[in-house]
Amino acid sequence: MLFAKILFMIKLYTGFIVPTSDVDGRIIYSVPTEGIEYAYKAEIIQYLETGVFTYDETLDDPVDLSIFQTK
Repeated sequence: MLFAKILFMIKLYTGFIVPTSDVDGRIIYSVPTEGIEYAYKAEIIQYLETGVFTYDETLDDPVDLSIFQTK
């Protein structure tokens, strides 16, 4: 799990994983080289661990509550 999280950060930093938008406070990402679009971080981490990608909104992926705060 730790290795997959580190690999996610490296791929994000180098541009292989691209932040696309957010859905209800959860950032969604694309992995263009793998044909993956509109995936949550936890889904991509699971993909990096298993080699099999599946959409699964029930995976633990914390919501960024700061987007709901008023200034």
